[in-house]
Amino acid sequence: SMIISQAQLRTLHLLGKKPAYRVYRTKRAYDYNWVHEDTHLSLTSTLHRLFSRGYATVSPDNRNVAVLTEKGRQIVAARD
Repeated sequence: SMIISQAQLRTLHLLGKKPAYRVYRTKRAYDYNWVHEDTHLSLTSTLHRLFSRGYATVSPDNRNVAVLTEKGRQIVAARD
């Protein structure tokens, strides 16, 4: 479905400008936040939803970088 939350849409718009980055809080693999330089909010839960729906993915070059997929770019283009 094309139902997408405002938070998801805002995050897609941010990713359309620049990637988000995974920042580890500790050495534990699961202890991280996804952040973006254009917002002070943590994007972690929203980004995980976008990953699972195929709108965003980790970069093939760097697993700590989140980028739009083609599907995500289409959503951003459709809402502009």
